[in-house]
Amino acid sequence: MKFVAFSDTHDSIDAINDLISEIKNEKVDFFVHAGDVISPFALRRFSEIEKLYIAFGNNDGDRSKLTEIALEMGWVSGEVVYAEGIAVYHGTNPGLLKILEKKYDIVVTGHTHEARIVRDGSKLVINPGESCGYLTGKRSYAIYEDGVVSIVEF
Repeated sequence: MKFVAFSDTHDSIDAINDLISEIKNEKVDFFVHAGDVISPFALRRFSEIEKLYIAFGNNDGDRSKLTEIALEMGWVSGEVVYAEGIAVYHGTNPGLLKILEKKYDIVVTGHTHEARIVRDGSKLVINPGESCGYLTGKRSYAIYEDGVVSIVEF
């Protein structure tokens, strides 16, 4: 299995455009956005991506419109999204995150804006960092392929 994970795009159209340029030619099974797209106009920028799973973040605004766009595009969205055997959650509730970590071998989360990979036996938690670069000054995403995770700055 191979996927690209990103998070915290925060309406930064320049960052989203750069991210899409970076990832659109990746040969992956799917893409995940671990929250804080923010607004419908930003979500529409991902239209070049066919298979996208989107977890809502704490700053996402009009969730009904975000859901409508996701449905139009054939994407999956929600508070917690289950994507081909993994869980995707923005990560604002530490108790829920711990439950997901126990149930799923791979959990993708966001919220902290800090890229992080945590392994505990067969369990893996991936935070791809922030794609917008607002807090850390670094734009990043993660690529997972058959157990190997890389954080990529762009």
